[in-house]
Amino acid sequence: MSNHKLKFYPVNNGDTVLITLKDETTILFDSNIRETGKDEDDNQIYDVKKDLLDSLKKKNSNYHLDLFVLTHPDQDHCRGFKKHFYHGNPDNYGDSNRKDDEIIIDEMWITSLLFNSATNDDAKAFKKEAERRRKLWDDNDKNKDKPGNRIRMIGYDGDEKFENVPSSTPGETQNVINSSTKTDFEFFIHSPFKASLITASAEKDANFSSIVLQARFKANASDKNFCTYVLLGGDADHNIWAKIWEVSTKKSNNNEDKLEWDLFLAPHHCSWTYFNDVPYDAKDENKTPKDTSLKILDKRIGKGKIIASCKKIKNNDDNPPHYKAKEKYQNKLDKKEDLIELAKEPKESEPKPVIFKITSQGPVREDTNQQGSASAAAGGGIGAANTRSEYGSK
Repeated sequence: MSNHKLKFYPVNNGDTVLITLKDETTILFDSNIRETGKDEDDNQIYDVKKDLLDSLKKKNSNYHLDLFVLTHPDQDHCRGFKKHFYHGNPDNYGDSNRKDDEIIIDEMWITSLLFNSATNDDAKAFKKEAERRRKLWDDNDKNKDKPGNRIRMIGYDGDEKFENVPSSTPGETQNVINSSTKTDFEFFIHSPFKASLITASAEKDANFSSIVLQARFKANASDKNFCTYVLLGGDADHNIWAKIWEVSTKKSNNNEDKLEWDLFLAPHHCSWTYFNDVPYDAKDENKTPKDTSLKILDKRIGKGKIIASCKKIKNNDDNPPHYKAKEKYQNKLDKKEDLIELAKEPKESEPKPVIFKITSQGPVREDTNQQGSASAAAGGGIGAANTRSEYGSK
């Protein structure tokens, strides 16, 4: 494959993002795989599972995903795991699993909240699989680092149940995916913070614990600089983003560049929680966006775009998505159309994934777009090279 690619699936209020690197490494960021058919508004539900199978590589006739990143265990971020992904010893994957096209996850990234807040069947299945993999590390099993058994804890392990498992904490960079070191791609880990995980465990609010990452891409492994930055943050609210801003901009950390973005996945499905407390109309101060949330939006590079992974955004009281949040996002973009509603692409009655390929000038829209050609919808586009020269010191 000649370019890295990002595919944002239309999954209503939920997240499902597939990153495919040039070497065909596949990374799935959350899962909201619904049953196909028509939704409540009589629009076609996109067949995410079929598309995943078309996108993944096979090993020994079995479908494999290199990495699954579960930001937090809410249903709209892990829906479909129990049915569509294999859980168990990869050596026991058999004909029945193959018949159902169950996908083997070579490596999974989780947070400790999964073990305190698995309240739906998919999260419970995810938890059971994570515990199986953890035990391999506790027992120092010879197969613990075999594809299908790999696991990484992101953030603080409050109960120290995963002390033997590989881990990464906020402020760290990770470029080893499924035991393969990448020279043209890496994640910078922003959260979850220890305090956030403790609060989430106490208050049963999984959003507090969301994994927040900056994905950093090079067009070529030999390039000195990264060419594209993508912020992915699950359902993290304004409090978490404020902490991320505080930590990243601290002089001793010098990580402000880790907040830059060409593509930004609107947190919590374009809800108001990124900007302030909810309900929006409960207090006058709730209607004023937090300064830190706006500052992060100001870290946009070039003709950056915001992705709204949610149902159609209407001018009503829904939250998520929230109409006033949409307006605030649009105010930070060159054009209103640079906020991409996945529920309306390319048409509302039959939405399809929005796909970006990574070029030396930034992300370029690749999927068919009813509003214009792919080049016209580019994340970089005309003048992008000059824009990126401002960041050449990275």
